[in-house]
Amino acid sequence: MAEALDKLKQWLTKKRKPDRPPISAGPPAPLLERYRHYKRLLHANSAILAILADLQTKRNEGYLFDMSYVRGAVDRLSREVEILVEALIALAGGRYRGLEAARQRITARLKAELATPELKPGPLTLPLSQAVDQHYFGGKAAKLGELLGQGFPVPRGFAVSAYAQKLFFEEAGLEAFIREAISKANIRQLDSLRQAGEAIKRRLLASPLPQALAEALAQEMDRLGVDRVSVRSSALQEDGLISFAGQFESILNVPADMVAERYKQVIASQFTPQALYYCHASGYSYQELAMGVLVMEMVNARAAGVLYTADPRTGEDVVIINAVWGLGSTAVGGQAEPDVYRVEKGRLVSQDIGAKTRIHRLAPTGGILEEYAVAELAGPCLTPEQAMELARVAEAVARHFGVPQDIEWALDQAGKLVILQARPLRLSRKAKAGYVPPRLKGVPVLLENGVIASRGAGAGPVHILRDQDIQEIPAGSVLVIRQALPEYGLAVGRVAAVICEMGSATTHLATVLREAGVPALFGAKDAASRLHQGDLVTVDAYYGNVYAGRQEELLVAPPEDAILHQSRAWRTLERALKHITPLNLLDPRSERFRPEACETYHDITRFAHEKAMTELFKVSRGAMSREYARSLQSDLPLEIYVIDVGGGLRPEARESPIITPEDLRSRPMLAYWRGVAAIGWKGPKPLDLTSFISVVMGAASDAGAQDRLQEDNFAIIARDYMNFSSRLGYHFTTIDAYLGAPEESYVTLVFYGGGADLTRRARRVLFLAKVLQHLDFRVELKGDSITARLDGFPVHVLEEKLEVLGRLIMVSKQLDVTMQDDAMVEQYYHEFITSGYNLNI
Repeated sequence: MAEALDKLKQWLTKKRKPDRPPISAGPPAPLLERYRHYKRLLHANSAILAILADLQTKRNEGYLFDMSYVRGAVDRLSREVEILVEALIALAGGRYRGLEAARQRITARLKAELATPELKPGPLTLPLSQAVDQHYFGGKAAKLGELLGQGFPVPRGFAVSAYAQKLFFEEAGLEAFIREAISKANIRQLDSLRQAGEAIKRRLLASPLPQALAEALAQEMDRLGVDRVSVRSSALQEDGLISFAGQFESILNVPADMVAERYKQVIASQFTPQALYYCHASGYSYQELAMGVLVMEMVNARAAGVLYTADPRTGEDVVIINAVWGLGSTAVGGQAEPDVYRVEKGRLVSQDIGAKTRIHRLAPTGGILEEYAVAELAGPCLTPEQAMELARVAEAVARHFGVPQDIEWALDQAGKLVILQARPLRLSRKAKAGYVPPRLKGVPVLLENGVIASRGAGAGPVHILRDQDIQEIPAGSVLVIRQALPEYGLAVGRVAAVICEMGSATTHLATVLREAGVPALFGAKDAASRLHQGDLVTVDAYYGNVYAGRQEELLVAPPEDAILHQSRAWRTLERALKHITPLNLLDPRSERFRPEACETYHDITRFAHEKAMTELFKVSRGAMSREYARSLQSDLPLEIYVIDVGGGLRPEARESPIITPEDLRSRPMLAYWRGVAAIGWKGPKPLDLTSFISVVMGAASDAGAQDRLQEDNFAIIARDYMNFSSRLGYHFTTIDAYLGAPEESYVTLVFYGGGADLTRRARRVLFLAKVLQHLDFRVELKGDSITARLDGFPVHVLEEKLEVLGRLIMVSKQLDVTMQDDAMVEQYYHEFITSGYNLNI
């Protein structure tokens, strides 16, 4: 005992540090620079999560988008990830360079996914029934070739491959000329585009075809054995979701000896001002639209037109037939008012006879002859039987392709039906808005107005997660959580749906749930108190509600948007997202939580965000010098030194060596200080002999605590940031808090030490842990130390909890010496929670 008392005496009589040096004009430059990197990282993190949410929404919810959107979004995302990685490496003083290697690896994979497919050598021409490769002969030719092979009535013909164009351009030296002409054109000026297009067209039409291509065309025409054909565009991206309808040329009634020249004319139609602009606006380069060409026997049509196998305005299951006399070019071009026939469920329900004042016929010498107001135009083009037969064939085509179709058709002079073109029907945006089930009526609503974080519906028994034990979550349950913590993503394979009281659609967890297709509602306030463990509920993540029981009407699987999924843009986005959204780094405590394990942009973002707080904390500790600090004077017997790195103090106080709480402008510091000031400084409770000896022995035996008692209380603050390291009595506390965007904001706490023996200090830590868990902190205990973290809440909630944290730290400053037995942990916890966050000790 005597030895312990001597140590304590020496400890208490140590000399104070010398007077503070003159105050510096501002915070240390390294700290300021690191804080700026930290802010850059947080802004990049928010931007990344927002882009991820938008990409997943576009893919999952039936939105119409093109390659321009995909490329633009991935480019923006890649830039933000690059900023994020640069900021973390700078913040960490050059560490985590392995994260840059991971970023480059993932970026290279994404570039490969978005790269223009290379046209490899292959046949220049093939008979139409064999030309079924859309990526080689174009969509128009490939679809007709597929129908012909399946026995549908399609005219005979052949297809010229896109590789034939590539060969033509290479041998004629057109590639460099075209590239230069387009690069010099102003895409937003029609005259500039026209001049570029006309120059390309003149050069192209004047260039001879490669001998191999000219011979292949002649051989195919000999095999076809007809005098007249149609020569039609079949670009590689044509007749997909981005149809390019009407942008490229199709030439009818072409004499056999003119096919080679008309082929060049169709190829040249890629370079009209309209086609160049349409190509640019849809996100394609002209190389990606390399033109296949379709050559078919010319049909001398008695009647022709266009039909839809669904209503393009509503998506309704119906066949709508437009018909005109003669060739269908007057219907396609809008030059004649057509007859309109409507077939529903195998019945002709209506026919409206149009004026049809013009008719196109085959001219004897080639081309089209237009006639006006002949007598035969007055009557209907189709008999009811012909309309029904046309509808039957059209529905068979739609069934074959699995999506509604836009079909060009004709009846020859003998009344025989032929299909001239079939492509996916482009529905209106309203019709394509995605599956939305009907609103339920007369069903008990348990929760409403939740934020849709992941679209869909799911049902199961409620499981309210209270102890953060993810492994115990029952399979098929509806998981109810307070916070949108990334580690909860480990449960996605077991739960039917997720309900979260806090969080937004741009959190890491929301991204994981969308990727896994788990319906989720976030921001569902009081869900844990309004729902009951084990109750069967249905989560409606279409309208944001939770219903009692299992509502089968909501749980019907939504139909797949097959039209959208055929588009190159959708398929490219689907591939790209495999390198973007999956989150493999869920648990920061795992050995895999390292840069080398990052396989996606989401992994990189999660890793950087987690490490950023730790790195800034290290920097803050290293910058704690009186040289740069202001002394905070208050009613409390504490000397606190404050370093402002931007907006943490009112401007008038920044040059003063002494400040007061009224000078504070830092949101987290103000919130914490309100709690500190509300409790104030209470003198220690008189100790009995046992408690006094506990203090003496505990303090004298802790050499680390003795050393730290010589440290100052420091706060590094900004308008939205606080790192406050303090010594109250014999315990030490560091609170790190950032209050910015909801997905960026957090509060962390490190607490250890005390004046009593280890057993009493451990009891105080247990008391703190119970209170912090009540406040929704995630808590880790080790001996007499505690680490806690809170995030995923709105800023105003974090401010409230910071205020309570200030109260908690003040009432705890010498609480360990009074904790004589384990029962006092529960006693103090109950009193603090029920007495307005105070203790009467």
